[in-house]
Amino acid sequence: MTMQNLRRLGGGTGILAGLAAAWHLLGVAVIMPSARLSLSAQDSPHKYLVFAHRHQDMISWINLPGGILAPLLGLILLLALADRLREHAPDWTQIGLALGVVGIIGFAVGAFIKQFGLGSLVQFHVTNKTGAAIAFYAVNGTANAFLSLGGVGLGLGVLVIGSIMLKMNGYYGMIGSFSIITGVAQILSGLTPHRTVYLIASVLTIAWFAGTGAALWMEAASGAAQKGRAREPREDISMVMRHGAQAP
Repeated sequence: MTMQNLRRLGGGTGILAGLAAAWHLLGVAVIMPSARLSLSAQDSPHKYLVFAHRHQDMISWINLPGGILAPLLGLILLLALADRLREHAPDWTQIGLALGVVGIIGFAVGAFIKQFGLGSLVQFHVTNKTGAAIAFYAVNGTANAFLSLGGVGLGLGVLVIGSIMLKMNGYYGMIGSFSIITGVAQILSGLTPHRTVYLIASVLTIAWFAGTGAALWMEAASGAAQKGRAREPREDISMVMRHGAQAP
């Protein structure tokens, strides 16, 4: 696979990751509360397990595309973005990629445990409510620990990647500034179990996935990846696309 194809693939999967993450946020913050399971109640064993017994299909449709698929798509975006930035700061790019991969793994494992670990307790709750509640706290606590790891890891990775893009002109420079904000929000979300911080970090991460993916895809689709040093004058993506359209 050529670099252009990898970046085009990464850009497309970044946009899809943003859509999948948006679906997950819509599910846990709007759809499930509209079915009488608020955000706070999702950490209550009896409320959640009773709800899951009645709406297992709804939970699966929210968790599988949003909670598990979105991180996997985000991983492809990170690989393509690292390939794009490696020419400017190879060492820092590798550090940012490694931290981002740790975060992606944390999110994927946490979502997997919530979907299948908590799902396995639904029938147990019917026959033994006390035992199921104790198991719920253990399983949910483990899942939340991985999700916190995901927030801190991805946040640090985005911070490092953003610091590299800040030195670039054009659209990547703007994404670099937004990456700093998104990275800080993700770290706070991982360290602070506050629902408002979680919602803000989720919205910013959705925008970061989609915006970064769109930048990679447009640049690769134009057939003219930007070259040069990070501090040298650079054309922005719109200029590259226009030159590519005028080429014979």
